[in-house]
Amino acid sequence: MSTVIDLPLERSLYVGNFFRAILYGIELFTFAQAAHTILTQPVKSDHRSQIFYVTYGAVLMMLVTIAVTTDGLWGEFMWIDDRNFPGGPLGYFSATTSMWMNVFGSAADATANILVDGLLLYRCYMIWGSKLWIVAFPCLMYMASSVLVIITVVESALPGASLLNGTAANFGVPWVALSVSLNVILTSLICSRLVIMRRRVRSALTPELGNMYTSIMAILVESALPFSVVGLGLVVTYAKNSPTADAFAYVWGMFCSLSPQMIIWRVAMGRGWSKETVQQVSGELVFAHTQDTELEMNQGTGLTMTTSSLHGKNSSRSLSGMVV
Repeated sequence: MSTVIDLPLERSLYVGNFFRAILYGIELFTFAQAAHTILTQPVKSDHRSQIFYVTYGAVLMMLVTIAVTTDGLWGEFMWIDDRNFPGGPLGYFSATTSMWMNVFGSAADATANILVDGLLLYRCYMIWGSKLWIVAFPCLMYMASSVLVIITVVESALPGASLLNGTAANFGVPWVALSVSLNVILTSLICSRLVIMRRRVRSALTPELGNMYTSIMAILVESALPFSVVGLGLVVTYAKNSPTADAFAYVWGMFCSLSPQMIIWRVAMGRGWSKETVQQVSGELVFAHTQDTELEMNQGTGLTMTTSSLHGKNSSRSLSGMVV
């Protein structure tokens, strides 16, 4: 039977699985909506890109399903089928952390983490106008994080190993810290870029189009901010070897796939940022700046010219028919 000392860890495992199930339902709905929207709409110029996003989302959905299923079965064995295991549920937990089912689930989570970090890196590169120097350092962090997570999963598969202590934890803590640091950096870069674009776009686009691409919700989704926030909680609790780390790990693992699914949904709805969006908006900002300069010059020579309506009309005309 579990002692009072064991209860915090058991609570953490239970609460983590509970919230993971809720987030899994949200992700399943989000993916289904995005896939249905993309696959049922008429074929357009960027249809190949959208098909890629659907495929990417399907792979993430498969990986998170594996992780949720294996963790659910583990919980059933720990709390129901083998509850009389020597040491109680926590005895079973400690003795089976390296069993094939748990390693399989950890490998699925690790693969999803690599894919999500890669997507955030790509979208940061894209939103910053394909500037390599912006993502040079994050690229190095991404490669190091990917190597560490692979080593962590391999170490956790060894007999008697655990993600919470031993050699696996020695690699796991720096992996989580590096991955979350990468998420925070990419989130900050994307947020700062969209905030700058938000200020400039509103003077060149109509309010409807400006809000579509630079609203607070757009910034939250495009930057995967919740993913980074939960990751910070995981780093702190994991480094302290706190039982709460398990709950954060479950929720963070779900946001690994939920955050990109939200981005894919925005792309399916024609509201997500793409290379074309960045190029079009940048072009409109240059156009607006040129018109403002001409207006100032004309005012200096005694001529008048109204450009505000021109900005809105040209912006609406160029972006309203654009598919992203």
